[in-house]
Amino acid sequence: MTGPPSLTPARLRSPGPPVAAGVDAPVIHRGEARAVLGTARLVTLYDQASWSEGPVWWPRERTLVWSDIVGRRVLGRREDGAVDVLLDATPFINGNAVLPDGALAHCEHGRRAISRSEGAGVATPIVTVAEGSRLNAPNDLIVAADGAIWFSDPTFGLENPQQGVPGTTESGRTAICRIGADGVARRVVDMAQPNGLAFSPGGDILYASQTPEHGEGEIAIFAFDWDGARVSNRRRFATVPEGIPDGFTVDARGWLWSSSGAGVEVFDVAGRHLATVPTPGLCSNCTFDADQARLFVTGGAHLWMLPLA
Repeated sequence: MTGPPSLTPARLRSPGPPVAAGVDAPVIHRGEARAVLGTARLVTLYDQASWSEGPVWWPRERTLVWSDIVGRRVLGRREDGAVDVLLDATPFINGNAVLPDGALAHCEHGRRAISRSEGAGVATPIVTVAEGSRLNAPNDLIVAADGAIWFSDPTFGLENPQQGVPGTTESGRTAICRIGADGVARRVVDMAQPNGLAFSPGGDILYASQTPEHGEGEIAIFAFDWDGARVSNRRRFATVPEGIPDGFTVDARGWLWSSSGAGVEVFDVAGRHLATVPTPGLCSNCTFDADQARLFVTGGAHLWMLPLA
C-alpha cells in the first residue's frame, strides 16, 4: 500500500548567490521610470526549468513560487538562493496566486481546474466547471481584495500536448471567470483567448491581455471598470512593441509591467510606454516581492530578478 505523498520538498539548488549576472541597465524611454529602474542589472536566479511561468511572491514562506509547466512542477526559490520542488508531477499547473488564508491557488491545464495547496504534497481542485460546462484550461489567476479568485480560461492548454491534455471546449467560450464567496465560478466577460490578469491598486480597474493565435481578435492589454458587481467599459490599454503580453503585474503606482518578445515593458496609468527591461531569453511573466523592491521575471528555463530603486 502506498503512503501519502512526501511533504518534504526535493531540493534542486542549494543555497547560494545568483547563478549569473544578466543584461545591463534597461532601456529607459521616459525620465520618470529612470528613478525606479536606476542602473540595476538583471540577474539569473535559476536556469534549469523547461518552461517557466506563473510567478507569485508567497509572503508566508518568503518564497518566489513559479511553475515549470512542461516539467510539470511548481518550484520555490528561497531567500537564501535555494530552489525546491514544491509540487511534483502536476497536472500542467500554469498560473499561481496566494489566497487570503496564506495557501496557494493554481491554474491547472491537465485537470481543467482551479486548485489549492499548501505548497507541498498535491493540489486539490476547488472548481472544474462554470455555469454548467467544464472549464477549458485555466491559464492565469489573481485574488482580489475581497478574496474572489479571477482567472483566464483560454484553450491553449487543450491544444498543446506539451502543456496540457488535448481536448475540446465544452462551453464554446474563452472568458475571464470569477469565483465569488459562494465558491461558484461564473464567466464574467468573453475575450478571444484571454491570458494575463491584474487589478489596479484600488481594485476598480481590471486588466486582461488577449493573445489569440489565429487572428480571432486584437493582441493587446485591455482595461475594464469593475464596480463590485459587473465588468464594463472595455477599452484597449496598451500593446507591446514585440511579441505578446503574456503575463503582467501592476505596482503600487498603477504602472503595469508586462512580458513581451523583448523582455518586460513598463506602462504608466494612461498606457504610455515608459521603459523596456530586456531579457536574455523569451519572457513569459513577472511579479514583485511584498515590498516591490524586486521584480521577478520568468521565461523559458529561467527565473530572473531585477532589483529596483
